Amino acid sequence: MMLFVGGFGQGQAAYAADCTGKTPRPCATPEEALSAPAIDGFHQLCRRILEDGGEVTAFVEQLLVQNPGAVVVSDEIGLGVVPLDPFERRWREETGRALCRLAAASERVERVCCGLGVRLK
Repeated sequence: MMLFVGGFGQGQAAYAADCTGKTPRPCATPEEALSAPAIDGFHQLCRRILEDGGEVTAFVEQLLVQNPGAVVVSDEIGLGVVPLDPFERRWREETGRALCRLAAASERVERVCCGLGVRLK
């Protein structure tokens, strides 16, 4: 697995495509992500899972088992002001933990800013 993270609009999907040859695409459902070669908008996928009453942690473990070669692209949503809304805080927290788990399991992790990557792992 390879993980590319960065702030909104920082070019992580294009950077990931250039590095891997796989074009990240948004997945409409968690099931779609389990077989996608490159997943864009992982943070939004986490939000959908929570909105549907699912467990992000269980999905991440399933993703690691069923799609270990995936390229995953996500916005970092844990920086900045802590939201007042409880759901928004939960989404932020669970997405951050999910990204930590993916990073630990990934062979490559990069943070992207202004279209430039910094290799973390």
